[in-house]
Amino acid sequence: RVLFRSSRMFGVSAEYMYYNLDLRQGVRDSQSLPNASGSLNAVSLNGIVRIPYHLGRFGAYGIFGVGFYRRSETTHQVLPVGAICQPAWIWWDVNCTGNPPSIQNNPQTLGTFTKDAGGYNYGGGMTYRLDHLRNAKLFLEYRHHQAYHSDVMTVVWPITVGLRW
Repeated sequence: RVLFRSSRMFGVSAEYMYYNLDLRQGVRDSQSLPNASGSLNAVSLNGIVRIPYHLGRFGAYGIFGVGFYRRSETTHQVLPVGAICQPAWIWWDVNCTGNPPSIQNNPQTLGTFTKDAGGYNYGGGMTYRLDHLRNAKLFLEYRHHQAYHSDVMTVVWPITVGLRW
């Protein structure tokens, strides 16, 4: 994870993240998407600032960076002419017109749809140094990731627990 450490306080890391974006059942039902699923893949380059003061084995750090985000949605269904458009359909670039917005001319198919965008992230974490494993630390981290896809802004707030060495 750490690519470069300029000092005990500053470093740079590269990361890969997979985030499951499945819709809750209530949202699937209300948006006429019975079998929809989604995911987010991200690659980021981050700066790390370690707080120089420790409380025993505990440490803290801040992290911020920029990245490339790929959002994918999948469902398999045909939207017939006259179907009233749902807000979630914007992810699939469904063409809705009229009042109320509906499918006007030709049936449209929802399938797998992928969009790429740039974005950023920031957050922080705490570490707990393990004595029996050289340089190993347990960590708890909170991050805010935001990507600017052409249809909507994608935001995720993962909480990660792990082991780093």
